[in-house]
Amino acid sequence: MPLPALSGLADAGFQLEGGRGGRLDVEAATGPGAVFDRFFAAYDEAFVLPDEKEGRDGFLECLALNGAGAIAAPYAEWVLVASRDGDVVGGANFFCHALEGRDGAALAMNLNYVFVAPAHRGRGHLRDMVAAARRLARMTFAGADALPLYLFIELNDPLLMDAEAYALDSEVAGIDQFDRVAVWARLGARLLDFDYVQPPLSASQSADAGLMLGVVDPPHPALDACVLGTHLERFFAVSVLKGGDPHADPDTAAQLRACATRCMAGEAIRLLDPMPRLDALRPLAGRGGRGPGLRARLAAPGAGTETLPGNPA
Repeated sequence: MPLPALSGLADAGFQLEGGRGGRLDVEAATGPGAVFDRFFAAYDEAFVLPDEKEGRDGFLECLALNGAGAIAAPYAEWVLVASRDGDVVGGANFFCHALEGRDGAALAMNLNYVFVAPAHRGRGHLRDMVAAARRLARMTFAGADALPLYLFIELNDPLLMDAEAYALDSEVAGIDQFDRVAVWARLGARLLDFDYVQPPLSASQSADAGLMLGVVDPPHPALDACVLGTHLERFFAVSVLKGGDPHADPDTAAQLRACATRCMAGEAIRLLDPMPRLDALRPLAGRGGRGPGLRARLAAPGAGTETLPGNPA
C-alpha cells in the first residue's frame, strides 16, 4: 500500500467534545500568525526546564520547514490551541509523518509539547489535547483515517532529575513527576526500553539524557525497531535539528545506529507499563541521577529481546 499523500491542509479549526469541561474550540496552524502567537504565549508559561524548552525562533524555524522537503516523506509540523469562550484551555505542538511498517503504511507523530493552562487543570483536559492532536494528525493525510497511528511522547525520568529541577517543574506544571507518569500511563502510554537522548534544541542548549520515550496506545504490544528508527530519524531532522542531518550529530547518530542494528535483527523494542512499580520507586526521587533511572529499573526484571515475524536478517 503506498504512503498516503498530504491533504494540503495548512490550518484547521474544529470543535471537540471535551471531557468534564465541555466543548472546546480547536485552532491549528503550520506557520506563523495569530494561532501560533496564542499557542506560544500559553506554552511559554507552562515549560521551564531550559534544556527541554524550545524558543520562539526555534518553533518558527521548524514550522518554516513545512513544504520544504526536509525529509523524503510526507510530513507536517503543527501548533494548536484549544479554547472555551476565548480562554485558552491548553495547546500542543507536534510533528507527524507517514511511514512504511512491516504491516504496511502507518502514521507516526511526536507530541513535542502538550499542556493545560493552570486555570483549567484537573478536569481531564490532557486527554482532550491528545485527542485534538490525534485528529489533526489524521486530517493531515488523505484517506488515512484507518491507518495505525504511533503517538510518541517524551517524559521526564523522575529518578534522573536533581531535587531543584524536580521541584521547579512539578510546581509550574501543577503535578508531581511520578504522578505525571501515572497520568500518561492511564492514558495508555508505555515506556520504550530504549536509551533515549534528546539532542540539543539549539547551540546554546545541552543534550538531555533525563527523558524517557513513550508511545500512547501502541498498535502492537512491542514496537518494531524499524518503525522507531524511521520515526526518530525524521523527528530529529525536523523538530530538533531544524533541517539538519541526524546522522552527523553524535547524540542522534548513536540512537539511529542502535535502531538499525535491531531492525536488521528483526527485534522489537519492549514497551513497559510503569504503573505496577511507581509507588515503590517514589522514595528514590530527586537524587539527581544517582543510580539507575525509572526506565532502567522497570526494564531490569526479565530484560531481553523479542523477535518479530518476517525477520529480514
